[in-house]
Amino acid sequence: MNPEEVIADLVQSHGGPCLFDRLHVPYDRPSAGPAAKFGLGCELYLPNSDRAALREQARQFLLDYHQMFPTRVVDFLPRDARRTVKIGGDLNTRIIADYEKNPEIDGGYSTALFGPVDIGLPKDDVPPYQAQVLLSSSSDHDLSFVDAYMPVCGDNAEPQFSALLEAVLRWSAICRPVHGSAGFTLIYGSGMSQNTTYTLPLMKRFPGFDFIHGVDFSLQAGAVHNRIKCVNWLTVLGDEIISELGGIAPIRDALEPVCRIHEYPGGVVIQADEGPQLGDTYRNDVPEAYRAVARYTKPVRFEAYRSRLFRVPQNLDKKEETLAWIRRFD
Repeated sequence: MNPEEVIADLVQSHGGPCLFDRLHVPYDRPSAGPAAKFGLGCELYLPNSDRAALREQARQFLLDYHQMFPTRVVDFLPRDARRTVKIGGDLNTRIIADYEKNPEIDGGYSTALFGPVDIGLPKDDVPPYQAQVLLSSSSDHDLSFVDAYMPVCGDNAEPQFSALLEAVLRWSAICRPVHGSAGFTLIYGSGMSQNTTYTLPLMKRFPGFDFIHGVDFSLQAGAVHNRIKCVNWLTVLGDEIISELGGIAPIRDALEPVCRIHEYPGGVVIQADEGPQLGDTYRNDVPEAYRAVARYTKPVRFEAYRSRLFRVPQNLDKKEETLAWIRRFD
């Protein structure tokens, strides 16, 4: 089954989003397993603030994510470990114990949660449930971030769009991000973001697919904290960026009622359309609400790439492909 053809049929028929959870992008040898899966994702980039405060925000984020999927999210990756361990009893106790084993707060911190789902493949190393935290050291001005992924549909076989919106609002209130986004995304195995060489055709054809992998953007943006990566179904803007754009009132005037503006303490979440859209550039279908958000936020978009945001096939220019993709809603 060709994922690109199936997705095109889904987009054309305007139905069946739960089918995404049974699809995958194969490697050149299908027996090698999935190069990527499909799902919903969120990334939030955090301010360069006190590391003790960032650790507390990260703890609350991880606990909230786990509470959304308590029977699905079962694995915890301690800092500096190569293998996950079963969460077992109390996740909060496990996180605090991991913090205590790594008491050097200014030295940075990283961890992750995982939850696998069997879609019937002989080999499958891409868990659709993932939550990741990376807090940079106090001497490193790169962006810290939290990422989260989930299947498109829940156990009730209904899309989790409302659950994602509510979660992004909660996580934004907890983490007070400088910016972020959420919506449809491609999900990669841990440490396998280079598989964008297989998914780039899908990303270019269906602009609603985001590339959510905080490490890559943080490495390129460096100390630039007031420029966003791109927009998606949900676009998160912190107070500093809102102020640069003129305030919340002009944002509402420019984007409502095509978009909905959700305020939280510390910023806004701009919602383009009732639910996430994929679009299809082959059919000249780029969602207008996404275009509106992209046009309005273009002055605060990061474009100073030294290299690339994601890997591309060797016959393509990585910087040109990156800039073309982040400008896909222009």
